Amino acid sequence: MLQTLLFSSVIVTVYHFLGFKIIAIPFLPVASIGTAVAFYVGFKNNQAYDRLWEARRLWGGITNTSRILTASFISLIDDKEKQKAFINRHIAYINILRLQLRKTIPWATNKENYHQQIVSDSEEINEFEISIKELFEKLDKSEIFEKVKNKGNIASYTLKAQFDVVTKLKRDKLIDDYEHSDLTKLLGELYNLQGGCERIKTTPLFRQYSLFSRIFVKLFIFLLPFALLTEMSKFGEYRIWLVIPFSVLISWVFMTMEQIGEASENPFDGGSTDTPISTICRNIEIDILEMLDETNLPPKIEPFNDVLL
Repeated sequence: MLQTLLFSSVIVTVYHFLGFKIIAIPFLPVASIGTAVAFYVGFKNNQAYDRLWEARRLWGGITNTSRILTASFISLIDDKEKQKAFINRHIAYINILRLQLRKTIPWATNKENYHQQIVSDSEEINEFEISIKELFEKLDKSEIFEKVKNKGNIASYTLKAQFDVVTKLKRDKLIDDYEHSDLTKLLGELYNLQGGCERIKTTPLFRQYSLFSRIFVKLFIFLLPFALLTEMSKFGEYRIWLVIPFSVLISWVFMTMEQIGEASENPFDGGSTDTPISTICRNIEIDILEMLDETNLPPKIEPFNDVLL
């Protein structure tokens, strides 16, 4: 906005004091451009919002599927040790998925970042591999870390281990074919939900939306002071200075509209406007541990700077 303030001040000075009246242009063409830009930016923002909302729906699906899976497993298997091991693996899975989605990717870091980056948890501050190791140590599964640390998709490999457990239970005659089928369907649904999250993470919003919306907004902001000269001069000699505040105000509105989409298009980057997957994972963990009648539950994640992570 400082650039707009300085630029519009120069335009008014040149027009009013130096007498270069020729720099004024009709307001109608610029207003038409502004209307077209508003529609274009609005369309881009709708696309970005769709990505954000789909990310939240996918994690809502992970939450519901986790509850159903846990309740089903506990009702079918009476062995407390098996129940606890299965649930701990699931807690590991959702947190590994969270950490994988929070990893930065090249196309997301090469462009301007308009949203506030928020990280407070040490698992997100550390390198990804260190965070995974800390997670397995927390769950007393350090030996599993050595098996999975070199895998390309650790979350998928961890979920595969759950399939192996369920299949072994069937072979040991602890569950029948129908129960095995129901459990594997729930695990398969987790794969589908994970794939949806990975699709959003690895597929950028079409670059033409981001690139051209920024170009159009900057073009409109550039032309705006020239168009306001004619309009403001109609109200008297000194009203011409109103070009400066109105240019700044209108430019701020359009730049904010353009930046909203930029802040929403990558919902797993740990920003203040992103899907709060750390909070969702903790809520899932608390819910399924309560189903085990555990009393030593982790605390809920509190907002950090009034933002849920």
